[in-house]
Parts: sequence; C-alpha cells; structure tokens
Amino acid sequence: MRETKKLKFILLAVALLSFSCVKEDDTCGNKNSETKITKSSNNSSLEADEKCDDDSGTPDDGDNDTVTPPPSSGDPDETDEASLNRPWEREDTSIVIDAYEGNGIDWNKMATDTKVIGVIHRSSIGARIDKKYFERKKIALERGYLWGAYHLGRRGNTKAQADLFLDLIGEDEDTLMILDLEDTASSSFMSIEEAIVFMEYVYEKTGKIPTVYANHTTTKKLNSLVKDNPIFQQSKLWYARFKSHVTDYPGSLWKNYFLWQFSSEINCSRTGTCLYNVPGTEYDMDVNVFNGPPGELTARWNND
Repeated sequence: MRETKKLKFILLAVALLSFSCVKEDDTCGNKNSETKITKSSNNSSLEADEKCDDDSGTPDDGDNDTVTPPPSSGDPDETDEASLNRPWEREDTSIVIDAYEGNGIDWNKMATDTKVIGVIHRSSIGARIDKKYFERKKIALERGYLWGAYHLGRRGNTKAQADLFLDLIGEDEDTLMILDLEDTASSSFMSIEEAIVFMEYVYEKTGKIPTVYANHTTTKKLNSLVKDNPIFQQSKLWYARFKSHVTDYPGSLWKNYFLWQFSSEINCSRTGTCLYNVPGTEYDMDVNVFNGPPGELTARWNND
C-alpha cells in the first residue's frame, strides 16, 4: 500500500500540462466580510477590512509552469441515481454542515444529532480570513468532528490566495481542503482559468488535491473546460443543488458527488422547515449529505 502511494506520487509529479480556459462571473454575496491579510517577506499582519471590492486585483497571467499529474481515468463508477433522491433520509448516510462567521452554532444542541459527523468552515475569501475559523476549528476537533476548510476564490492574485489558504491549513494533514468556485464568469469571483492555476499551485506545493465546490451550472462548465486536466480528474466534487431530487446530475467529470449541499437559506426561509434541520443551527446553515456511513466518509476525508 505504501509503495503504491509512493509510486502514485512520483507519477503525479512527472507531467507538465498547461491549460487555457474562459472566465465566469458572480457578485459580492453575503458571506464575504472578513479580515484582510497583508504579508511582508518575514511575517503577516491583519487589518480590518469590510469592503468587497478590495479583493479585486490583476488576474494572474496564464502561468503554465506548474507541475500536474498524468491523466487519470477519473471516477470509474456509474452515477448512483439513488444518491440523488433524498439520501439524507436514509440511516446509512452522513451529514456535514458548512459554516462561515455569520452563522450561529450551538454545539451542545448540534451534538444531539448523531448523523452530523463533520464541519466544513470558510477559512478565507480572497485575501481575507474568516474571523471564526480558528475558534471553531478548535471546538469542532475537541468534539470529535471531521474538519474541513474552504477558500472562496476571488478574481485576481490567485497564487497569493493559495498561499494564504495553505498558511491557514498549516501542517494539518487531517483538514479537508476545498476550493469554493462561485459564478466563475463574474468579475468578482475566481474564473475557471484561475481555478486551474490555484489547483495546480496547491498540488505543486503540497502534493495534495483540493476538493472542488461548484453549483450545477459551474459543474457543467467544468465538465467541458477542464475535462482533460489531470488535477481536476482526480479531485472530488462538492456539489451544490438546493432541491430534494436531482434528475439531471451532470456526471461527466465526476460520476458521483463526494458531498451534496442540498439545504441553505436559498431553499429554506424559516428555521425548522428545511429539508434537513440540524439542531443548534438556523435556517441559513448550509447542510450537506455524504451518501454513505460515517466510517466510509472518514476514510475518504483526505486530500489524496
């Protein structure tokens, strides 16, 4: 097993590929007020900054020097249609919440729901750090939850965003790394071209491949634009679709989702009436399902 992983890593580090893709779009959104980080060569300092526009910057040139792995066959399985029809209602599935500093969490109440086994939290957006990230990471790990961190990509300064994200992750091998892609055609959010730079840069620095968060529209675009990119071929998909039954899952690049974000304030406007109600949270908490038991999710909770 160890020799196989070593061989895989060697193979992954061999090929040099370059890709050029179109951009997408989005707006500032409501999960974007953070702390801006300013870095010097030796240290970093934080300063308060609540303006969305400050995350804009000059888009990276199409760096084609990053190391990427050789092509992969991707997910060999066919799409599991049963996993797209209210899987959270089955006893053999697992629930993960994802939060940012604007969400409230009553940890004692949430602990009464034994289906909830993981917490994903926004670590950063553009050049800003989420104010609750480290506090909630400590609490979640003390309570035995799986922990994940997502970076919400903004337009421009892609490698600087990746460096900030990696600084926040540190040496923690157990934190699931995620790149959150919103409307990639927007001038405010990371484009697909920049997402390629981000993913390849993280792989070059760590040998790890982040999970990709994307809604239905963005997933379809990724299917078309990065289908031959070996980094994306070997990534996992965190699929956002706010409905109880999906009949048109875009299972091309990713035959099956890793996580499905199915509930949020987008499709629930009152606490207690959502598709799934996690104790200790309000209607605006994002809720996700893993189509399998806790042990299986724990085994797949990695950046390999």
